[in-house]
Amino acid sequence: MITNVHANERPSRFLKSRIENFAEALTFFTPMPQRQMAFLLQIDFWDWEMDEILYAVSSFGDREKAWHLSGRTADDLLGSQGILIRAKTRKSYGNAVQVTKVVAPLADLRSLIDRWNNLIGRCEALLDRDEIEKTLLVGGKALQDLTKYRKTITL
Repeated sequence: MITNVHANERPSRFLKSRIENFAEALTFFTPMPQRQMAFLLQIDFWDWEMDEILYAVSSFGDREKAWHLSGRTADDLLGSQGILIRAKTRKSYGNAVQVTKVVAPLADLRSLIDRWNNLIGRCEALLDRDEIEKTLLVGGKALQDLTKYRKTITL
């Protein structure tokens, strides 16, 4: 996937890799109804995975700040989590020497969300509207659509 970033920025390699790997899984499920059925059988797992990626990207800014902490601030934050570091190590931790700012790969995430929602739409086309109606009429439970699985970017 191509990510548009400024010359002095680069996307997080970790997040970019996660997004690309997940996109490959979605590509596998997309072309055939048989694979879409397999996806639907596992939809709660894949939905959880997608939510994990969304969380990792949305919270990236907070994690990125760790590269800009130094000395006492870093020590205080670690201590508040119950992580106590040897004095020698504490004193050696300063601002990271990082010329290029690392950013969340938002363009890749948007593309992934589009792929996800496309696959959800394809799976939704497999739903039997008549059977859903009948089931609901007799008080049964059935999803009328897969809207609850659609994703948006909320950053």
